[in-house]
Amino acid sequence: MIMTWRFPKVTKILVVLGVTLFGATSLFVWQHYPFGVKQYNTIALGMRAAEGAGTPTIWAPPYRTVPESLFYVYSLGNEHMCIGSDCGMGGYFIECLGGWLSGYKVITEEFDYGLRDAGVDMEKQTIITIADKDAKIVGIYPGARIRNLPYIMRNHRNLVSKDSFKECSDLLPRRWK
Repeated sequence: MIMTWRFPKVTKILVVLGVTLFGATSLFVWQHYPFGVKQYNTIALGMRAAEGAGTPTIWAPPYRTVPESLFYVYSLGNEHMCIGSDCGMGGYFIECLGGWLSGYKVITEEFDYGLRDAGVDMEKQTIITIADKDAKIVGIYPGARIRNLPYIMRNHRNLVSKDSFKECSDLLPRRWK
């Protein structure tokens, strides 16, 4: 009889502690995770993006200059070199939305926003910047990868029409919806 009274009390206490611990951890991560920051080292919202319409690139023809797009995504540290859908599912999504994406692994002549000079270890750092059609940075995502772009673009739905966003989202595999 004593066990039947104690067991439910211990179980309730453990459940309450577990929920409290999970909630506190979630709150801490949500407030301290460096996603969508206003400034990261030498990069700040509103500054000129690395690439915009007409910007010369290090790519072979026909991509010697960046074409005009609805928005521009620049990825550092993730892929060695890729453009648009060559960058995987995230690139496919950006291309579907009408944006331009280029990804670089910073080695020599890639534009790095001055991060190397600021002492950032570009071997371990990944960062994505989102710029509007005027090539002004509207999103900075340190630690993000190209595969995160379907999630990141939810923060920038104002860059494309509502219908385009829905159509392109519907083309994604289920895990990105």
